Amino acid sequence: MGKTEGDRPAYLSSDDAKYSLGVHRGPLPPAGLDDTAKLEQVESAGGLSLATTRTRRERLSRHWKRFWCCYLIGNVIFLAIFLPVFFLVAIPAISQLVVNKSDLVLVKASVLNPQPDSIQLTLQSALNLKIALPVRIEPINLDLFVRDDGADKPWTNVTIPGMTIKGNTTLGVEDVHRPLINQDTWVDYVHSVVFNKESTLSLKGTTNSYLGVLKSKVTMDKDVTSPTLDSFKGFALTDSQLVLPAEADGTNLKGNASLPNPSVLTLDIGTLVLDIYSGDLLLGNATLEDVTLYPGANTFPVKAQLDLTTAITHLKELLADQGASLLSNGSLSLKTVTRTVTWKGTRVPYYTKVMSELPLMANVPLLDTLKNTIHGLIGSNGKLNLTGILNANSSSGSGLFSTLKEEFEDKKKEKRDLLAEALKENLHVRNLFGDEHPVKRDLMIDAMAGMYMKA
Repeated sequence: MGKTEGDRPAYLSSDDAKYSLGVHRGPLPPAGLDDTAKLEQVESAGGLSLATTRTRRERLSRHWKRFWCCYLIGNVIFLAIFLPVFFLVAIPAISQLVVNKSDLVLVKASVLNPQPDSIQLTLQSALNLKIALPVRIEPINLDLFVRDDGADKPWTNVTIPGMTIKGNTTLGVEDVHRPLINQDTWVDYVHSVVFNKESTLSLKGTTNSYLGVLKSKVTMDKDVTSPTLDSFKGFALTDSQLVLPAEADGTNLKGNASLPNPSVLTLDIGTLVLDIYSGDLLLGNATLEDVTLYPGANTFPVKAQLDLTTAITHLKELLADQGASLLSNGSLSLKTVTRTVTWKGTRVPYYTKVMSELPLMANVPLLDTLKNTIHGLIGSNGKLNLTGILNANSSSGSGLFSTLKEEFEDKKKEKRDLLAEALKENLHVRNLFGDEHPVKRDLMIDAMAGMYMKA
């Protein structure tokens, strides 16, 4: 092999000269292939290879070093698009979804001091957002409305103070004086509370919420359903007793009215004046004073003024209407209809309107009424006092008893005594007075016989 000056290798110029060295490189490639194809064929022939195999990590590292600038620019562009969408669209949407899926339960409510154009309101609700992170809300102004009437016709509004909500939290207002913005909507809501087994309180308002430092606007638009008065199912008049003679204000019947309240509401109603009917026959009126309904059972004293003259005049009509009830359970079936509702002397129009649309039926047991009446007539000396009954005059509303006095004097004493003896021997009558002392029992039976003979 030739040498150049300074013993440097001399490069051959012919094409075949490149194959004169490296005899271990395998067979010569066929003619007609370019240099790259020739090299690939020689390397695949099983000879020695100078190529090295890189690992996946090395390839990725080499790729990243070559293209990091492209990735950086791409990420900047992506974040410039994604972050505004995330903070302006995704976070508010997620916050709104959390509010929409949350549970809101009414745990306490009261409507007090009812005025023609305002109320004193308490609302306490349990809100469960169902997320572990605390959420802070700014004060929120809530419109209270009836869903069917629309959110644009609220009957009032309240402002819930700002607070931090975590898990199950109670929020609301306590004893706030609120104006009645829309009377028609308020009447609709009162009607649903009085008549329905369940009623829905709808509320809507918008505020800002904060999840850490992330702020988003949310709208609370919820329906809160809870048990309500269910048309006062279970209403009853009990412990009724004739007042003989009538009191100065004309009261001649007293008793108690039971008004159940299965809701969580506490309601100031006021003084109710009710008309008492047997069928279509107006018998008089009754008054319930200072009625406040608390959750659970409620009992109020009743004072009634019965028009006994009208009852006697229409006795046939009265008996015809009450015949079925008297035969089945020995009771008068009476209907009461609210005439007026007042609070501290001021008429409450919305309660008057709603309550007047709800007739309340009550059964008044005659034997219990008679027994209670005789108990009231027996003095501390154990003697029956009929003087007041027989001397009562028409001006006090007891004209019936003056008539009974005249009839009583016309009856023969022996007939009354015979009737009394028969009653004393009757097993059912004796059972009715089974818990009374025999002497007192006989007095009461004598009075029953006397009252029957006067009728």
